[in-house]
Amino acid sequence: MVLSILFFVLGIALLWVGTELVLRRVPILASWLRVSPLVVTVLLVAVMTSLPEFCVSLFASLRGQPSAAVGNIVGSNFVTLTFVAGVCALWRPIEVGPTLRTRESSWMIMAAALLLIFAMDGVISRIDGLILLVAYFPYFLGTLDDARRQRNRETKNSTTPVKMPWLEMIIFATGLGMIVLGSNWVVENGTKLARMFGMSDLLIGVTFYAFGTSLPELAIALGAVLKNQANVTLGEIYASNIFTGLAVVGALCLVKPLIVEPIILQRDLPMLIVAGVLLQMFVTTGRRFVRFEALVMIGIYILFLAAQFMGFSISLD
Repeated sequence: MVLSILFFVLGIALLWVGTELVLRRVPILASWLRVSPLVVTVLLVAVMTSLPEFCVSLFASLRGQPSAAVGNIVGSNFVTLTFVAGVCALWRPIEVGPTLRTRESSWMIMAAALLLIFAMDGVISRIDGLILLVAYFPYFLGTLDDARRQRNRETKNSTTPVKMPWLEMIIFATGLGMIVLGSNWVVENGTKLARMFGMSDLLIGVTFYAFGTSLPELAIALGAVLKNQANVTLGEIYASNIFTGLAVVGALCLVKPLIVEPIILQRDLPMLIVAGVLLQMFVTTGRRFVRFEALVMIGIYILFLAAQFMGFSISLD
């Protein structure tokens, strides 16, 4: 048991350190690519911070734990949307730009709704996964188009050539390797601990896996708040949820269809959609995400945790 706890904690630490190594390289790569922080956040940072969710859910699925895999994805998205966003706004109210209010928030709600629709029959199949991947492309291409326009403007204003940062690329790859190894340790030892305490695969996925794999998002979002980069803060949260809900789930289902437990349909996915709609209302009505609204979102996360351990559900009938 002691070894399992030790390697579980070490796995979380590897996820954290590996993601930090990756993310510290992102601004350097962004400077080389000549794009804005928000574009980098949507195209690179959100993808990188979603790697722990992908790796943990992939290993869980391959080990015959589809409930833990789905629970990790839904739980991680819920953590970032409520707890991470709430903590950041408690630290400093967040001004919300027009792009976030319109494009990112709408796509985030749509991603959660599609998950609920495809999971209605109890399984997210390979066809469903392919549709989710295809659904991500319009969002990706729209952001990529923004990046191209910004790059063209920067190129016109600057003729100084920028060399490819080879050392940073090597460190970037090392960080990715640490994320994969850490994910394997989290799944393997988290499963042992869960069964020692009589916890189900779903419960361990929704709680411990989800919070552990959300640590990179928390680190990036809080760092952006401290640097007063509001667009990066909520942009990272929204884009990470979009990528996880569409691209990550889609890729996982292509590898192996995901079985969805009824409780996820009756409780977790509806709560995720409600939280997304509520956050959308907060950021569009006042164009700011303030401390009172942050307390509401954190309260919803506490309710979500209570639901997991007390076992109550929401009927869809």
